[in-house]
Amino acid sequence: MSDSTDYLLAHARRTIMEARALPPGPSRFWLRHIGRIYHLLAKQGAYTNIEFLEDYRLARKAEEELRPHLMLV
Repeated sequence: MSDSTDYLLAHARRTIMEARALPPGPSRFWLRHIGRIYHLLAKQGAYTNIEFLEDYRLARKAEEELRPHLMLV
């Protein structure tokens, strides 16, 4: 279980750092928001069972939908 929480924390850091590099705007806001969700999921996964994985899949889907729009910025 530790591997999944480490993965989520690393993904949260990467997403937030990528958001910090963007100019202020909706893309930056949403990437930071998604990074916070990954961070909360990592904390939840460290203390509970694997029920948090469905929330992770939803956050990942939202991030993938947002990424093509970032290339246009």
